Amino acid sequence: MSAYLMPIKVALLLFPFLAFAISSIFFVRQYRKYGRFILSRAIVLYSFVFYLLCAYFLVILPLPSIEEVAQMTGPKMEWHLGASWQHFLQQTVLQIGEPSTYLPALKQNVVLEPLFNLFLTLPFGVYLRYYFKWSFPKTILASFCLSLFFELTQLTGLYFIYPRPYRLFDVNDLFVNTLGGTIGYLVAPVFTFLLPTREEMDAVSYAKDTRVTFTRRIVAWLIDWGILNLFSGLLLTLLRLGWKKELADFTNDYWYFALEVLLYFVLLAYLLNGQTIGKKLVRIRVMEENHSRVRLLTLFKRYGLVYLVYVSVSRVNELFAPFLQSDNQLLLPVSLLIVLIFGLIQVGFYCNILWAAFKKQPRFFYEKRTATYLVSTVQRNNVRN
Repeated sequence: MSAYLMPIKVALLLFPFLAFAISSIFFVRQYRKYGRFILSRAIVLYSFVFYLLCAYFLVILPLPSIEEVAQMTGPKMEWHLGASWQHFLQQTVLQIGEPSTYLPALKQNVVLEPLFNLFLTLPFGVYLRYYFKWSFPKTILASFCLSLFFELTQLTGLYFIYPRPYRLFDVNDLFVNTLGGTIGYLVAPVFTFLLPTREEMDAVSYAKDTRVTFTRRIVAWLIDWGILNLFSGLLLTLLRLGWKKELADFTNDYWYFALEVLLYFVLLAYLLNGQTIGKKLVRIRVMEENHSRVRLLTLFKRYGLVYLVYVSVSRVNELFAPFLQSDNQLLLPVSLLIVLIFGLIQVGFYCNILWAAFKKQPRFFYEKRTATYLVSTVQRNNVRN
């Protein structure tokens, strides 16, 4: 039993990290398709990922040592379809007329192994019918493909990490796994009748107005700066590889930061009609009041105000903060006054962000000053099952 519980424990440990990685993709897809993120859909999809993770670990764990596998001499494949049934008939203690043999028979490997393979893919069929709305033939094919993936994982020795397979590739497992997914499809209503339907989740998810939530803006912001940081890292690496002399890290310099803002948030957003890559992925757009599209100068004012002015305030404080330890009677009060003034500006900036975050239609100070706002580009005809 411990051999089966260990994969689930491993899945429990790794799943939060996997869920974190999936969440960014999930947020983007939800906002692109519906314009809103709901918890019930997240629970269904995350539970599906967790199930697949547990199933995969049950297939590959526990992992033996490479030396142990190298010494194995047993068969690698079983091509005889029906071998499991023959083994059952030869080894089972089950006697239909003797109820006392039922429980001992259920404890035998010839019964447990087929049952394990059957129940391994049964939830897969349930998910495909309930949430993904797949047809019966597609569910059968998908169950077979999932089983084939598991068997090939075993046949290749965990993708050739091991010198040979440490578990048997069995054509009977392909059949039983496929049967499990098929049964799951047939019994899905028994397990899901209390849950909200896919249509109900879609109806709740769809944003009937053009409201852009604070969370949606944060997702776009994270994507944009993730792209910029990735590009900066790649650029610095390539320059260092091609530069004969030691090249200092310039990506934290103010001039590089300003260049990023001007090229990405101003020029690129203008060329994409008010969208950056992050905004495009979550389907929101910057608009200007009384204009059909946002102007280049307006974008410069909008992002220059939030990045080149207010964010730059922190750099001023970093510059003058060391002078607070100075013994110069003139430099000390001047530095203190500058740090206090710019510190208050920073506090006001963050207060504005927090205040707007609690509003149904958040609009920040730089948007009011530049007469700009965000709209959703999601349309109802984009929503399909």
